[in-house]
Amino acid sequence: MGNVATVTMNPTVDLFAETGELVENGKTRCRNIAHEPGGGGINVARNLHRFGVDVVAILTAGGLQGELLKRLLAREKFSVHCVDIEDETRQSLAVTEKASGKLFHLVFPGPELQESEWQRCLDTFKALKPAPDYLVLSGSLPGGVPDDFYGNLARSAVDGGTRVILDTSGKALPPSGGKGIYLTKLNFREFVDLGYSGPEDYSSILGSMGQMVNQGLADNLIVTLDADGALLASSAGEKLHARPPETRVISHVGAGDSFVSALVYQLDCGKTVAEAFPYGVAAAAAKVSTPGNQLMDLEKVESIVAKVTIRIK
Repeated sequence: MGNVATVTMNPTVDLFAETGELVENGKTRCRNIAHEPGGGGINVARNLHRFGVDVVAILTAGGLQGELLKRLLAREKFSVHCVDIEDETRQSLAVTEKASGKLFHLVFPGPELQESEWQRCLDTFKALKPAPDYLVLSGSLPGGVPDDFYGNLARSAVDGGTRVILDTSGKALPPSGGKGIYLTKLNFREFVDLGYSGPEDYSSILGSMGQMVNQGLADNLIVTLDADGALLASSAGEKLHARPPETRVISHVGAGDSFVSALVYQLDCGKTVAEAFPYGVAAAAAKVSTPGNQLMDLEKVESIVAKVTIRIK
């Protein structure tokens, strides 16, 4: 198998807890379930390592939460390159209310990086030898990091022969600077933020996705649709809708990262984007049906893939 690098500029320590019922204007007493290292690229790296992929994670860490993040990652058995920063790494909180079965996910903005700090992240990637087969750029950009950071990093990676998978949102999405990006994954809200204003029927959305692919947003574009699966417009001209079976949601935390993890794993195994696509949909469904932020069971993904419906548009 090949090797994969991930970059997480805005990591988090994910705290999972549960309570009987949320109390308004009073104390809500919780039971602490787990602390997990989190953030898009970290989640992807942990999943891929569990699947047997040679992976290296590049990330930032600062303050007390940064030290905790390092301690949590020290338990992992893959390579971690941590760029120390002065500001504090963020913490996210996911609380499950047992009375309703609802999960409340509180996500905070994260640190402010200095130019020297984000520049060290670029330099750390460029120093990787050999160049990875895949680079996953995942998650938001913290304050102080320029909007074109992912675009510049992607161009450097592509020049070295690396395929780039981009999973981010907002200003971090390079609308024209993404030339050479192998695959971009968005949710529907992010797709609208990128400029889509047409009707919400899938044929229209896929038509617009195909235009974005032709205009150079990415070689392949995926838009996820929560319980309704995802859409794919590929550089080969394929337009697909993959829908998972009905799934009980326990924790949506890390579902998008699980999608990317399974997709990259299948690509690394030699599948085409169209062949790998339903595995991403199945992985997201498998993840939301389990606690935490990780995709723990590849066999479960395989069982769900068999039930994913594929429609050619």
